[in-house]
Formats: sequence, C-alpha cells, structure tokens
Amino acid sequence: MEIKEKNMMKPLFADVESLKWRMDGIEKMLETLIEMYTDVFYEVRREYVEKIEKIQKEGEFERFLSIEDLRRSIEEN
Repeated sequence: MEIKEKNMMKPLFADVESLKWRMDGIEKMLETLIEMYTDVFYEVRREYVEKIEKIQKEGEFERFLSIEDLRRSIEEN
C-alpha cells in the first residue's frame, strides 16, 4: 500500500473503531431495556406472599451489627 492510501485508510479505521464503541453502548442499553421490560411481567405467587407475611408477623428476628457477628452466629448454630 502506498503512503497516500495508508493516510486515506487511517480515518476510516478510526471511524470503524468509533462505531464499534458506540454499538457496544447501544447493545448494553438494549439489554437493560429488555431486562426492565421483562421484569414488569413477573408476578409473585400469592402463596409466597402469604408465607412472607406470616414470617414477618410471627418470626423471631435477630439484628447483627456486622457480617462478622452474623457469621459467628451461623457457625455457632
């Protein structure tokens, strides 16, 4: 390839790289939109909601100040 041809090709390669970068961004945005769209159609079974409500009303809960405290509690039991 001649120098003149190489100089003409440099901007084209830069444009192709720019387009690749933009397409990656568009692809990520589409993936996010698809996830948001599909999440709208999920429904929680009523039986699960009832179980969670029962646990919240009747359950005994412990609070932990740190993950280390939680870890110790799990290891002891």
